[in-house]
Amino acid sequence: MGTDQIKEESDNTKTKHEQSKPNKLSAINFSDLVQRINDAYHLAWEKEKLEFTQSFLARTWSGMPLPVLSICGRGTQEIRYSKYLGYFLDGTKSHGLGFRYLDELLSLVTEEKIDTYNAKTESEKWIGVAQDDTESADCFCDNVVMCNHHVIFIEQKINSGESNNPRIGKTQLLRYNEAISKNEEFDGKKLVKIFLTPTGKQSLNAIGWESVSHHDLIHIGINVLHKGGISTAARENLKRFLLDLVLGPFGKSEDVIHELVELAKITVLKPSFADRLRFDRLVSQNELLINILMEG
Repeated sequence: MGTDQIKEESDNTKTKHEQSKPNKLSAINFSDLVQRINDAYHLAWEKEKLEFTQSFLARTWSGMPLPVLSICGRGTQEIRYSKYLGYFLDGTKSHGLGFRYLDELLSLVTEEKIDTYNAKTESEKWIGVAQDDTESADCFCDNVVMCNHHVIFIEQKINSGESNNPRIGKTQLLRYNEAISKNEEFDGKKLVKIFLTPTGKQSLNAIGWESVSHHDLIHIGINVLHKGGISTAARENLKRFLLDLVLGPFGKSEDVIHELVELAKITVLKPSFADRLRFDRLVSQNELLINILMEG
């Protein structure tokens, strides 16, 4: 038998031997592998997330602040949210926050220190008249805050863009700019103009309007809660407003809160891989909602 033939025979024998060896991966029981993955996941989850989930349940077990507008229906109507916002901007109202919320909003849009002492807020305020060559139109702003040396204009859009006027070929904020500039009530005052939308959309037509989103309003409220110094009633009033901002304008439902609570109970008392994964995803998708609910 020649050398080449011996080598060929040896290779064939080696191949047959290797083929006869049991496959280590196939020898592992598949159910054992799944169980190991499952155990590792639960171990990591309980180390990293169990404490948070228990804390979440402790905060919500006795009930939660009700998002008033959202549970009453027609929650996305702009006029409802504009008046609701105006209420919390008005430090003379009985919400218990004073001018804290207004001050936080102003610090977001300007570095200038604005004196809000005795500020007066008016919703749907007439701010003047805009005019074309032959036609004119009255202008009403959603919220106007009159301060000692400043005027803050807040126009809100939730489901629509700037409205058109059939008689005047100017977009809404351009009409407002014109009306404000001609209104003697605002003479000598510094102007702050805010265009408020769910996503912070900027006006493409009018200059001078600061873009603010509903997420910004929520973060402003959370900042007020974090700073403290307010009563329990004030905290609950503000949390209700913030929950409405999370749920209403974005088309979510109060059911999201109940689903979070029920899944939290399941993941603590009767855990399963699927339920804990589902709870994690829901928490990730509702971070702002969770932050509000976790505020004591």
